[in-house]
Amino acid sequence: MAEALLATLLLLPAVISYFLKSNAAVSFLALCGGFAVSTISGSDIQHLFGKTQINSLTSDDISLLLLALPLILTLLLTFRSITSRGLRLAHTIPAVCAGGLLAAVSAPIFSNALNINLVHSPLWKDLQLAQSYVVGTGLIASLLLVWASGLGYARNHKHGKKHK
Repeated sequence: MAEALLATLLLLPAVISYFLKSNAAVSFLALCGGFAVSTISGSDIQHLFGKTQINSLTSDDISLLLLALPLILTLLLTFRSITSRGLRLAHTIPAVCAGGLLAAVSAPIFSNALNINLVHSPLWKDLQLAQSYVVGTGLIASLLLVWASGLGYARNHKHGKKHK
């Protein structure tokens, strides 16, 4: 069960990105932003929900929402934005890295919620060892893809032509 959960978390962003032709580079960056918000202000957000009528949400629920929501929304909102097959293959690198980051960050939360011990899983140990490489590779690949797409737009966009 633990191996299946980790494999699903690891491969889900890549599969969604590939079949929806979504921008995996931007989705990796959105996941990083969700992680930053969850880490920095997750307790403040839970405190805010505690004061409202939605007090049944736990800190684990809020952390999962802050992690998954930016990733999922970005994958859905960038639907069909990568049309070239070569670019789709290039976007698999940040997509797999997004899955690795999602698994590394959300697995302990799922472990608490589902009473599954992920620490003894060989996949979890490998993921923990590769975590810094996953984040670094995902960030570099995402930034290069975003920068390359911006440069391609600037080169192909013709300024100064006016139609009468």
